[in-house]
Amino acid sequence: MKKLLLFLSLCSIGASLDAQTLLSENFEGATFPPTGWTRSNTSSSRPWDFTPVVFGAGASEFVISGTKSAGINYITQANTANLVSPSFSLVGATSPTLTFKAVVGYSYMIASDAGDLLAQISTDGGTSWTTLWTEDDETGFIDDGDGDEDTDLYNQNIVPVQVSLTPYIGQANVKIRFRYIGTDADGVSIDDVKVLAGTLGTSEASSKAKSTSIYPNPTKGEISIKTDKKIKSSTVSDLSGKSVMRSTSEKIDISSLPKGMYLVKVEFADGSATTEKVIKE
Repeated sequence: MKKLLLFLSLCSIGASLDAQTLLSENFEGATFPPTGWTRSNTSSSRPWDFTPVVFGAGASEFVISGTKSAGINYITQANTANLVSPSFSLVGATSPTLTFKAVVGYSYMIASDAGDLLAQISTDGGTSWTTLWTEDDETGFIDDGDGDEDTDLYNQNIVPVQVSLTPYIGQANVKIRFRYIGTDADGVSIDDVKVLAGTLGTSEASSKAKSTSIYPNPTKGEISIKTDKKIKSSTVSDLSGKSVMRSTSEKIDISSLPKGMYLVKVEFADGSATTEKVIKE
């Protein structure tokens, strides 16, 4: 089975943040897939669709919220079905998070492992994908305890999922994919898909531009900190929050670090601090 790639958000920016919704879908529209979303499936009779279409109007146990969710039903033959979001950007985002709610049949999907529900991310417009979450490693799903797989209580298995997208900050062409893989498995549904993030407030960004700047950015090696305050210390961290370098001067040489994005936190003698993203080429 694929490993769960749940990332905790370890990056804390010492600044005020404006909330930003980068992706939001509750599947309450008139057409499926919703605008900008796409779907594909190997079994022509089992695509992703609105839950009342997939399970029938009476199968309300698969409706997570509202009047509809996005769902897919089982079939005895093998089926791989994808539901892909529109693209969005994580450039300038802070602490981005993917949230959604999911329902799966415990007996077939988890206990018997006849199928998989995955949440995946692409940063190249859908050419390649990385798994963020899989239902196999989700502890929130429970068995109803009656020993009968045909009477699973799906509406007791609504699980809220939250996955940090911090490792993908700076990517401009991001998509989320929900992938169902199963052979005689069970039906699943998802709902309330959101990607939320913070961005530096306009007034603060303007103030920081006047008082502190870090250059050159991008850089191949040494960076300089220009500020009208006295520097106490500077810390360079990777996107997991791990400190990789410290300095007390106005210059930092990061030439020894691998290429990528880093966070430079500058602490001042007056107790204030600021954090900037720096790209190492």
